[in-house]
Order: sequence, then C-alpha cells, then structure tokens
Amino acid sequence: MAENHIGIYNFEPMIRGDAFRALDIAEISQGGVPLAVTSARMQVRDKFNSVLLDWTPAITGAGSNIVTLSEKTAPEMQSLPPGVHTYDLEVIWAIDGAKKTIMKGRFPIDADTTRTV
Repeated sequence: MAENHIGIYNFEPMIRGDAFRALDIAEISQGGVPLAVTSARMQVRDKFNSVLLDWTPAITGAGSNIVTLSEKTAPEMQSLPPGVHTYDLEVIWAIDGAKKTIMKGRFPIDADTTRTV
C-alpha cells in the first residue's frame, strides 16, 4: 500500500456475541519494499461517532510492517449494537514518526438470535 493512499476494506458481517479471531489486517509496503511502522491504532465507531471498539494492533514481520488485530472475546463483541459501523486504521511511520490513516471501511454487526448463558 503506497504511503499516500487510503485502502478501503469492508469487513464481512459479524454476529453480535461471536468472538473476533486475530487477523493480519495490513501488510504495508511500497514497490515491494516493507514500510516499517512503530505503532497502530484502530477504532470502530457507530453512527453517533461513539467509540465501540478501540484496538492497539500488534506490529509484526521482519520489516515491522504487518498490522495484526488481536482477538476480541465473545462478551466484548456482545456489547456491540447491531448496525453498519465504520472504522479507520492509523499507523505511525518508523522513518519519521508521522501519523497516517492507511485504511478505512465498514464494520457491520448483525443481531444475534441464539445467546449462550
């Protein structure tokens, strides 16, 4: 992903209350060369702009350029209201410490029917 572009990734709909498994969400490079980042942050917000989820993803890979979202438990995901929410993902470039939004999109949550006690 080039430094001056924002990628669009829309998550597949998730069922409220189902665990979110860890996911490599971005591998950042330009022209095949890894672009190292020192940190990342992703927030999911509802239509009222309230923060529903706040992630501090792990940075992995030999080039420190793979952004991985950690798992969210079923109880954490149960707290989300159904709806099509939005998110964006910011990184801090290792080369100069600048902050850049590299990805955004939809984060849909469908209502659950069956609930585990």
